[in-house]
Amino acid sequence: MSSQKYGITTALYVRLPFFAVILLILLCVCCSGASATEAIENYDVKIRINRDSSIEVTEDITARVENIAIRRGIIRTFPVEYRDSDGKTAEVSFDVADVRLDGAAVAWRAERAGRNIDLRIGDPDRILAPGLHTFTIKYITTGQIGFFEDHDELYWNVTGNDWVFPIMRASCSAALPDRPFGKGFRDVEWYVGEYGAKGARGDAVLTSANSVVTTRALAPKEGLTVVFAWPKGLVTPPPPKPRDNEKAQTAIGALTLLLVSGWFLYAWRKWGRDPVRKAVIPVFYPPEGSSPAFLRYVRDMRVDHTALASAILGLAVKGALTIEEKEDIKTFFETKKGGYVLHKAADAADDSALEQEEKALMMQLFSGSIESVEINQSCSTRIASAMSSLKRNLRRRGEGLFLRNTDKVMAGALIYALGIAALYPFSGVHTINLMLSGVCGFILISLGMRLKRAANSGIQNATQFLKRVLPSAFLASLGSVALIDEGYSPLTFIMFMAAAAVISVMRPLMVARTKEGSDLLSDIEGLRLYMVTAEKDRLEMFNPPDETPELFERLLPYALALDAAKTWGNRFEKVLAAVGYRPRWYAGPAPYIFIRGSGLNDFSSGFVDSLGQSMSPPAPGRSSGLGGGGFSGGGGGGGGGKGW
Repeated sequence: MSSQKYGITTALYVRLPFFAVILLILLCVCCSGASATEAIENYDVKIRINRDSSIEVTEDITARVENIAIRRGIIRTFPVEYRDSDGKTAEVSFDVADVRLDGAAVAWRAERAGRNIDLRIGDPDRILAPGLHTFTIKYITTGQIGFFEDHDELYWNVTGNDWVFPIMRASCSAALPDRPFGKGFRDVEWYVGEYGAKGARGDAVLTSANSVVTTRALAPKEGLTVVFAWPKGLVTPPPPKPRDNEKAQTAIGALTLLLVSGWFLYAWRKWGRDPVRKAVIPVFYPPEGSSPAFLRYVRDMRVDHTALASAILGLAVKGALTIEEKEDIKTFFETKKGGYVLHKAADAADDSALEQEEKALMMQLFSGSIESVEINQSCSTRIASAMSSLKRNLRRRGEGLFLRNTDKVMAGALIYALGIAALYPFSGVHTINLMLSGVCGFILISLGMRLKRAANSGIQNATQFLKRVLPSAFLASLGSVALIDEGYSPLTFIMFMAAAAVISVMRPLMVARTKEGSDLLSDIEGLRLYMVTAEKDRLEMFNPPDETPELFERLLPYALALDAAKTWGNRFEKVLAAVGYRPRWYAGPAPYIFIRGSGLNDFSSGFVDSLGQSMSPPAPGRSSGLGGGGFSGGGGGGGGGKGW
């Protein structure tokens, strides 16, 4: 029995050093981990209050660096935007005077980040050595002192409540103008803890020099806030800031709207109206040298998908190309739309009968060795290029037919801009709202610059205006809600938006025709009058031409261009049926489709829709802190910091 005991005792004795080594290693690891914690060891702040109500703050922040979060330096966050007692935005200045690291100059950069300024301290190319490092920040700020009826005070968030490190010790002292630190103050109070907390009285003490020093460590998100109060007369209040004058703002908005409206009324009457047009009488043939697309452009002052379709149909009638309509393919799962294919005619090289824009269109459609073009999204680039070519050439041909009057429109925009500028003296501290009005207004104006005049349809003018401008106007109206109680009259905002809308509406209406353009428009309307006139009225026309298949085909592209295709087709139903009309330029599943007016209408609308779809690629202060009225995190200053 005794030998067994001896054996066990011996074994334990032999293994004891091994366990001791393991225990020693664990203790070292734990101690090492504990010592690696980063913290702010000391946060000492000295504030010099100047007679002009600015304050000069020097922060000495001693940090224990372990290269965990603090590698190159720290980021000190300082708030510069607050909400005043009325709930309005108030900004303070923040000017960095000096930044040092361990007493030496160091790289730093200040940048705005929302309502704060982030002061990044440290060399991006240098890693700090582990140990204690002191960051010294000296800055000047204004708008921080509170001026009350019986006293003035500095209610100051010393450390800020957004530090991610614990602060082992914090202190703050202040000096009045021409006095030593701590002298001349009537009251000194403090608050310690998280934002909104008051903390215990014993969390900090007041030294004989009126310096406030914490008595416990501050956890992350905890801070020290102090209140220094003194009799009035020691510090001069800053001059009053410009006050918001909503009556003046409203008056300027109303005057701007009145001037813009009055200017455009005058400018439109003087320069924006077409000359007196000659009487419209039936015309049986298009003006010499005018393509279908050109007549539509002169009438509507714009080039759309129907203009392109009428141009292609005109090329087909002239024998430059043929149009093949493919039949729909029905399967068990779906119906695949057939679509259209354009084929270059064998004798298309003879283009003597084509107008300049038609020749350019043929070159875009059938460039190089291309002989066929499918009207679908696979050829979207080619069709879009053809559309651009047509627009470019039609505008070139119509240069002498229109007056753009852009200078008159810009004069109205200048009145608007001057109105925005006139608001500045009455905007108080809320000048950002001027920018909002200006930006929203000029967005509306820029949209109006893209509107095209539909010369013969007020409904078209209104429709395109609403499509472009209404969404932006809706967003602008939402923006006006944000201006309530922000020192800016929402009524002023609405008036400026109305002035911008007037400019947008008037932009297309300021485009006017010359005498030559007005006379040509009368001829165009005369041709359309002939096409849409009912049979009983045609008898009263002056020697209308005989209605033959040749006349039908010759004027068919013009009927499409002038929105008279259905009426034109209905008129010739009997004539075409009698001869079994089948155009040489068309191939498709229903070769006799043009005999019926409804068939022609189906073809024209389908062809226009296909062209439009083919050009779209697949979609893929502030309150007082005295008397217990404050809290930790209240007042000016504050913010926080972190490492980087």
